[in-house]
This record gives sequence, C-alpha cells and structure tokens, in this order.
Amino acid sequence: MNYSASVVDEVAPAGSKAPPPARVAEAAALGQAEKEARRAESRRLAIAAQSGCIESFESLVGQFEKPLYHFLLTKTRNHHQAEDLLQDTFLITYRKLDRFNPAYPFSSWIFTIANRLAISHYRKQKPLVEEVEVAIETTASGEVMEQEWARSLWAHAKRLLTENHFTALRLFYSEGMTIDEVAVAMERKPNSVKVWLHRARKRLARELNPRPSVP
Repeated sequence: MNYSASVVDEVAPAGSKAPPPARVAEAAALGQAEKEARRAESRRLAIAAQSGCIESFESLVGQFEKPLYHFLLTKTRNHHQAEDLLQDTFLITYRKLDRFNPAYPFSSWIFTIANRLAISHYRKQKPLVEEVEVAIETTASGEVMEQEWARSLWAHAKRLLTENHFTALRLFYSEGMTIDEVAVAMERKPNSVKVWLHRARKRLARELNPRPSVP
C-alpha cells in the first residue's frame, strides 16, 4: 500500500487524465525539497528562540499561524474558539520552548500541543454548531474552483470520518507531515496512523466515487 498517494487522486472522477510519470516525480521531488527546507528553517528558528531571540519566535508564529488555525477550526468548527486555542497554543509553546528537542521536527511538536488543547476543549464542552465564513482570496477562476473543491472534500471528510481518522488525514495531506510525524503529533504508533490513513482513504473513495448501480 502506497501511503504517499494523494486523497485527491484516489477519489478523482473516472476517466480523468493523469499527468505523465516524469512530471509527477519531478513535482514530488520539488515538494519534498520544499518541505525539508521549511522544516530546517523552523528548527533553526526554534533553536534561536530557545536562546531568547524574540524575533525568531515571532517568525515561527508567522509560519505556523495559518496552518494551526485551519487545523483547530476543523476541530472546533467555531472561529472564535479556534482563535482562542491558537493563542493558547503559541503561549504554551513559548513557555515550554526549553522542552523542544531539535532532533525532531518543530511542526510535530507544536501540532502535538494544539491537538492536546483541542482534545481538552472538546471534552470540556460540546462543540457549537455554526456556520464558519471562509474568506476567499482574489485568484484566477481555476484556482478558486480548486480551492472550493478542496474545502468541499475536507467538509465531506469531517462528516464521514472518525476524529482520529480525520486528524491523521489532515496532518498527513494538508500539513505535509510524514507518518512518523503524525504519530508523534497524535501520540500514537506509526502503524496505527497507517491503518487510519488507509481506512480513511478507502471510506472517502467509497462515499465520494460510488460504483454505479446495476439495473
């Protein structure tokens, strides 16, 4: 089982034309290089912040503010609660910077903090059901359609999947974490994450691309 396959690819409509293998490999290599560069930069900033560099911590806030907010928004489905948990995440991160181990990705560490806060919040009160307005930046029509489709896919995933399956899927695909990093963030074993991802993809593929009924 190839756990690096895209959810989008798995549930793509039948008959859609796949890009040439060479282009796929090139895009994957570029994407991996970008991820490694971001991880190295966040590790460098975290080490500097541990030494008391406020500017480095502010740079980390700028780097993780948006992905953490969207992650917490999917957990709470409430704009204000997500913002409160986001602020708490950065506050705890700053207070416990001395506990960060540079041998591991900073992203896994800070998402672990955010995930724990979200779980604690969920246990304390039932999530409020309300509409969440998502601002759409002015982009080309094709990109807007792609963004809308992605949001629709995640909305379906949130409704169809269990909490663990959805969280693993979100961290793996949306945040670009490896299976080991997702395991660290969710405080579970990598094999459990692999099973969750497999079952989540299988459920989404079955629900979003059902087989036609036989007359």
